[in-house]
Amino acid sequence: MRERYTDAVERIREITAERTVERPFRDFFRREARYIGELDGLLRALRGRTAWEADIACLRDAQRLYTEAAEQYESSYLNPAYAARTLSEYGAVLSALAMEIHGLLPDCFERREERITTVLELFLEIYCMFEVDNEDMPTARAVRDCFYSYCYDYSEELQRTVMEELYTRKPNLLKRIILEEDFRSTDYLYRSGEYVSEESLRTAEFILGLGADEIDRMAYAWYFGFKEGFRLQRKPYEKKSLLSFRFPAGFERVVQRTAAYFAEDGYDFSLPRRPRALLLRSPRGAGSYYVSPNRQLDYDHSYDLALVMGERISARMLEERRQLFRRYETEGVRDYAGPVVMESFGEPDFVPENRTEALCFSPHQTEVYGKYQSALQRLTHEYIREEERSFTIIAWPLPSIGAYFPEIFRETFAVNTLDSAKYGKIQERLIAALDSADFIRVTGRGNETDMRVCLHPLSDPERETRFENCLSDVNIPLGEVFTSPVLEGSEGLLHVNEVFIEGICFRGLRIRFTDGRVADYRCENFPDREEGRKLIRRLIFGEKERLPLGEFAIGTNTRAYRMIERFGLGAKMPILIAEKTGPHFAVGDTCYSFMEEMRLYNPDGREIIAKDNSCSILRKTCPEDAYFAVHTDITIPYRELGDILAVRRDGAELAIVKEGKFVLPGTEELNEVL
Repeated sequence: MRERYTDAVERIREITAERTVERPFRDFFRREARYIGELDGLLRALRGRTAWEADIACLRDAQRLYTEAAEQYESSYLNPAYAARTLSEYGAVLSALAMEIHGLLPDCFERREERITTVLELFLEIYCMFEVDNEDMPTARAVRDCFYSYCYDYSEELQRTVMEELYTRKPNLLKRIILEEDFRSTDYLYRSGEYVSEESLRTAEFILGLGADEIDRMAYAWYFGFKEGFRLQRKPYEKKSLLSFRFPAGFERVVQRTAAYFAEDGYDFSLPRRPRALLLRSPRGAGSYYVSPNRQLDYDHSYDLALVMGERISARMLEERRQLFRRYETEGVRDYAGPVVMESFGEPDFVPENRTEALCFSPHQTEVYGKYQSALQRLTHEYIREEERSFTIIAWPLPSIGAYFPEIFRETFAVNTLDSAKYGKIQERLIAALDSADFIRVTGRGNETDMRVCLHPLSDPERETRFENCLSDVNIPLGEVFTSPVLEGSEGLLHVNEVFIEGICFRGLRIRFTDGRVADYRCENFPDREEGRKLIRRLIFGEKERLPLGEFAIGTNTRAYRMIERFGLGAKMPILIAEKTGPHFAVGDTCYSFMEEMRLYNPDGREIIAKDNSCSILRKTCPEDAYFAVHTDITIPYRELGDILAVRRDGAELAIVKEGKFVLPGTEELNEVL
């Protein structure tokens, strides 16, 4: 492999002076060849030592390799719009090639020469197609075929890296930072190979300035939430010994302390990076450790997979993933307990531009990709059994949230550590009232929301319940009761003026349901209504149509709501906190996907029976139609909430909320902070 790498780099260095490719393509290949030369220089500087051992000045200097993406994007071939203007019909595919090359920077830090070599050889193969001594210019289709061969040949290698990072104890550079860093300065950020943003530096500086006791309390809340999820769901925490961390850059000191808590229980951890290869990048932007140099770049390239996606390659990837699960079953898969996730909020609003020059799925590819994601979800659950895994999620603000960041941070700390015993009793009263109803009606204020949510029948109300009493475990902060609705008869319009989903502020979001399935939808993010629908399909629906209503919940964390209103946070809040500040509806799978057969109980001992719907029950007869690999929450905040009424079979109405305030006896305390 070293010989292949050396041959490729030497040939690429010659390209910077060659004139065998006509303009305007000559400039593209020269620019990318120079960038590859810079990557090679970094690899040479790191050869024989790790980024952990390298001089910090060298690692700081490597940040300039992100300059084009971060600061020069409008005139970069990374930008498919610029590439299309200069390279005509080849623009989108060559822009994807540039993205594949620029995604190699973290691989240099991890010294993955095999991975780097495969991309350099792809670059050379495409370069040769454009040399003038060929009789004809290649077609854009022929260039796409090169990508197909590259992805088909190396899909197993790419997936193996993802599996090793997530499901095994194999160390990587990020894990070494957590285990060995003393966190005396923010220099450690430069050792990761990721983009070091001003936000990351400010976050790290703030976290480094906190006292050991504050760090310990943050870590313990995170650790305890994960462990408590196993206890409440009666899952075997002691049987497992591996988890994965996912968190924003700057919080590494908190992760280190949390890892120490888990180590006392005999747990190791993995710390995966977000995949950079087009074959594994998700259109929804999902991933692990990653700092974006440019969110528009990420958005523009989220569908580069369209170059190769089809039935043949998706089938190959699924079979390879199955073999990899078998390979790693005894190396970590069997011991994997789930993800320990930290989210962040406070980033500046980002409204993406839908660029027609960017790659996108064809209708057929959309269908194939949807089936692939669903099949991958089912495959994962074969090996990572839902009845033996759990998760926890917590969220913290970033300095970019504004001048009141320290106060917001302290208030978030209070919100994340509220008293479960107190809220548990209040939520039991809510559940008792909701369990008396045949359906729930939710209306809005200042919007057109009017939803009817049908509920599962109870055969033994003394021992059964429809709603889960959600406290400080898997979803931190506490503060909701939720159920899986009956689809048939659930209908109406969900309308929210502003809601923040997947890092995007959706404005004027409207989703209409008929018999519990999405019937129509739109938003006001773009003048062109179809552009808004594309955004919804991508980020809310995961490229699916007619998704079911997977969840209905009532959030009770009025202190979190007060924080939002006091500081004017509005759409900056992540759904993790926002869902606790009003009723919310989820489209897609239920909260109980792949664990419908498990017996789950509330703290009061009553069994939760509302885990299925008419989609998920198909797992018994037609599993490919049962799940959607999507679960997206949409919250109506209290300020936009009218009434929540529990409507009984005889038509009698019991008010839970009136004009945004809790009125059910025993829940009035929730209004005090309002």
